[in-house]
This record gives sequence, C-alpha cells and structure tokens, in this order.
Amino acid sequence: MRHVALTLLALPALTSCNADEADVASASALQEPASTKVAMASQEIVAARRAAYFLSTQAVGQIKSGIDEGGDLRRTAGAAKMLANWAQVLPTMFPEGTNIEGSRALDTVWSDRTGFEARAAAYRDAALELARVAGTGDRAASDTAFKAMAGTCHACHTAYREE
Repeated sequence: MRHVALTLLALPALTSCNADEADVASASALQEPASTKVAMASQEIVAARRAAYFLSTQAVGQIKSGIDEGGDLRRTAGAAKMLANWAQVLPTMFPEGTNIEGSRALDTVWSDRTGFEARAAAYRDAALELARVAGTGDRAASDTAFKAMAGTCHACHTAYREE
C-alpha cells in the first residue's frame, strides 16, 4: 500500500459548483505536507482519480452547453471554479507507484514532474479566468476563455496521458 496525504476538503472542493476563490485557496493547502497519512492501494488511488476525471468531464460539458445554448453563465462560473479546485489538487493524485494497469498516465507524469505541475497550474489559472469572465455575463468572452482552458487540458493530456 502507498501512503497518500488525503484531506476531506478535496472531494467537496471538486464537486462544488458554487465554489469561490476561498475554496481554491483552501485546495492549495492540499499541496502542503499533511500530518495525517492514510494508506491506500495504488488501485484505489487510480480509481479515485479516474472518478475525479469523470466529474471534471461532466463539468466541462456543462460549461460548454451553458455557453453554446444560452444558459446561465453563473452556473458556468461555478463549474469553472470547481475545475480550478480539481486542477489545484490534481498533482496530488499522482503519487509514485500509481502508474499501474488501468492508469492512462504516461511515465512523463513522474519523470517531468515540474512540467506536469506547471500544466496543472496553467489549467487552474485558465479555469479561474473562465470563472471570472463568465461572471461578467459576456458569452463571447466566456467562449474564448473556455477554449483557452480546454487548450490547457489538451496540452497536458498530450504530454502526460496515453491516448
């Protein structure tokens, strides 16, 4: 079993579409070493991150639909903040020893850790910018910010995920 620092803040931060910047800031505390360790098998960690990726995919779809179909951009902003929280904790979901069968992570997640963490930070920043822009109600600018955020996802997946 691998020891992974966990916090109960991670899942609510990930799933809350009403997250605010304070939630993103609290998620940043997850990057700090935790005093409590929880033993989890590598398979459990991979299952947890796959579930989180599924939730983030649903949020991306909600955002895109909201922009394209004339939905309430406040919901778009909330979903974007949730994605920013996910991006903040994302690197913690890839501890050593979790590149196992069922994981689509490439070895570059660990061999280029600095680059991986930088791409996660770029995703977080782009999601926060999308939340800010969506909060203004400007649909065209929200679409542009969405495309920029999606570009950060694609850049990370290209470098760090098996297609």
